Amino acid sequence: MIENTLFKEELAKIPEDVRKQVDLSWAIADKIDALLKKKGLSQKEFAHLMGKTEPEVSRWVGGTHNFTLKTLAKISVVLGEDLIKVL
Repeated sequence: MIENTLFKEELAKIPEDVRKQVDLSWAIADKIDALLKKKGLSQKEFAHLMGKTEPEVSRWVGGTHNFTLKTLAKISVVLGEDLIKVL
């Protein structure tokens, strides 16, 4: 019980913007993974289409990559669907 309380206390110390960044990173990773499955593409095939390495795509799907807008745009074009919508 004490460990759970300590964890919650430490989690509460994380700045809101950092938590939001992590949430967005995971949401983008989940979307990429879902689109790959929907399109029937392996990470290796997708990496080839993107001109990237398979380990790089693996990091993307892992949820810890800090994407540039350029990369997000290219992913959207290659997969034929928007990853994010602003408007």
